[in-house]
Amino acid sequence: MNSTPLSFMIDVMDQQRDFANVEQQYKVRAIDTSLRQFRMKTNFPWNLKKGTLKVFDGVSEYPITADHDEIGYVDKQNIKSYSDTARFYNTSVQQFYEIVNSARNLMADIWKDGTRFIGLNVDNMGLNSSELSNAEVAGNYTASDDASGIEVDNIVYKEGNGSIKFTVTDSAGIATIENTTGIGSDTDYKTKYQFRWVYLGAVPDSIELRLQTDASNYLSTVVTTQFAGNAFVANDWNYIAQDLNEATEEGTFDQNTIASEKVVLNGAPTGTYRLDTSSLKQWKLLDKWYYSKYNVIDSSGLVPSREYFIPVDGDTSDIDLTDSLLGDSKWIDVITGRAMRTLLADIENPTLLSWVREFKSEAEKEFYKQYPSMSPLIITQRRRFDNDPMYAFSK
Repeated sequence: MNSTPLSFMIDVMDQQRDFANVEQQYKVRAIDTSLRQFRMKTNFPWNLKKGTLKVFDGVSEYPITADHDEIGYVDKQNIKSYSDTARFYNTSVQQFYEIVNSARNLMADIWKDGTRFIGLNVDNMGLNSSELSNAEVAGNYTASDDASGIEVDNIVYKEGNGSIKFTVTDSAGIATIENTTGIGSDTDYKTKYQFRWVYLGAVPDSIELRLQTDASNYLSTVVTTQFAGNAFVANDWNYIAQDLNEATEEGTFDQNTIASEKVVLNGAPTGTYRLDTSSLKQWKLLDKWYYSKYNVIDSSGLVPSREYFIPVDGDTSDIDLTDSLLGDSKWIDVITGRAMRTLLADIENPTLLSWVREFKSEAEKEFYKQYPSMSPLIITQRRRFDNDPMYAFSK
């Protein structure tokens, strides 16, 4: 792994007396500023990482890793020919949700509710999905603890023709809704997730999902975010899920008797809530290539673990000159040159300015010659409506 110690970059600066006289923390701040500015325009091959992503039929929003900066591409594993590839079409957020090109798999980098995640619309991956409940039969549902007033709501729903509406009156801090399922058995349940749409009248502390043989034997997971990693949202639908292979088993869960499921709202404020479709969805593992935002390798580590040299808390006493910057030497020269140019904002030295400009210009020329921008292009399409007057006479 190519990397350069922070001390080397400081030494390059200190060859010039004016820079040597600058307090060390400001030189490091200038380097961090250069990193931040450069990342606004491009990504670099040494930041490209490969991971995996579990993809489901009918699920369009997926969580990212902590170091995710930008999606590179997603593809199938074990590709033998071009016809095997997923051929994702990277598009804008608006066109991603409008699915303007349904013949292709769609991909987008998405920000929503203050959280970043990956958007994937996958066409025909041959994945199994089994409905547990369509949430349209009130007789299949019972309420207990702080929950009451089960009824079918044909006005506000996410899928199908209705949802199950209920009331929470905050008293014990727990509201429970249980429903029967029509699935019976599933011998492959460990290869699946249990998904559920929940409309929150207010945001609870957490939600527990249970898939049950009976009240004493079940699989459960307590979730505090939606499946994609974004926070719970009040007065809107939230998509939550549990990985049945990682779920906690209480008693003995019988895969041949999947009789019911339960949603437990912990710390839910008083209000009106709803449940809609629940299902078991099989996943397919795809290769995920993405650009990491981590550039700095801790002196005590072997891989990048931070974005910048100055810690997040801003404590400059924690600057470690043995920390390293990941990347090719051409990249190191570009960042060092830009940092020196930043420092010259407070230094009046025309000769030094001329030297820095030449250093920076030559470094950038050599860098871009070998490393053009690798940021994925966002492709959008012009819309053609049925009533477009330009084409009215051709019909």
